[in-house]
Amino acid sequence: MAKLIASVKRDAGRARVKASLLCALLAIVTVSTSCSRRDEVLGTLLDGGGVGTGGVPLATQPRFQTPTLVAALSDTSSIDEDPTFTGDLLELYFMSTRAGTKDIWTSRRATADDAWGAPTMVAELSSSNDDWCPGISLDGLTIWFATDRAKGYAQIWQATRASRADVWSAPAPVPELASGAADFAPVVDATETTLFFSSDRVDLAGTAGGANYDLYWSSRPNVDSPWNAPQPIPGVNSPSDEYDPFVAQGGLVIFFTSMKSGAGDIYWSARQSVSQSFETPILLSDVDSTAYDSDSSLSPDLSYMMLSSTRSGNAEVYETHAVR
Repeated sequence: MAKLIASVKRDAGRARVKASLLCALLAIVTVSTSCSRRDEVLGTLLDGGGVGTGGVPLATQPRFQTPTLVAALSDTSSIDEDPTFTGDLLELYFMSTRAGTKDIWTSRRATADDAWGAPTMVAELSSSNDDWCPGISLDGLTIWFATDRAKGYAQIWQATRASRADVWSAPAPVPELASGAADFAPVVDATETTLFFSSDRVDLAGTAGGANYDLYWSSRPNVDSPWNAPQPIPGVNSPSDEYDPFVAQGGLVIFFTSMKSGAGDIYWSARQSVSQSFETPILLSDVDSTAYDSDSSLSPDLSYMMLSSTRSGNAEVYETHAVR
């Protein structure tokens, strides 16, 4: 969330890498398992249950190239954060303050090999209040985001559309995810039945453990059902703040931002089952800088990442590709 962390508290407040990349993410060292095409898709479990058992350590962390600035999105006078994009990598949404408040902007391109186009504000999702942290479904037909338009602090709302050519419906709150605290940075898996987000509800409740902001998750049996009561994501929260999660493999892989090192950095972890805790999170050192790095969002095969960073002096959107 970069420079927006302070305001959140006030509100409170790219070539494709082979399937071996995802095997490296989830393979268990002592278990032999083949990685099929199906394994590359977010929100699906490995064929044959090949994630192993017994709590054996996870394999090496994923590797990425040095992030580069997405020039078409750059506006040095504004804060640009929270990138999220469709599964075909053709439609991007992000938060920008270039119009004066936090608003949701979009950019498109004809193919995944093209550069991103000049952004435009999404009028039907934006308001005179602050609207930020969008998370779009892979098919591009549902979007979740944070807004303070109703209560004066961040709450999770959603909007839908019948096709990618249509405008978004009027946004509405997601009441079953609401709390009396700041809830933001919603993101769903490919099936849209697992949702991760950040909240300070634990601190508000005076529960021991964690700082103001922690990561939560919710699930639902199908897309037509309401979300279940949110719960803290086990294994990732620390005595520092955690924000901006990204969920993959139906809740088995997570990327997120943590303040545990002091500057704001992107970490990742994995687990064998959604009933277990995540392994100890590891700093994603390839994309790390001495500045604030956050808001990771990845392609369905985990080979392309967008993120926000203040390494240029203000918060801007960057991109990077996985290396084998």
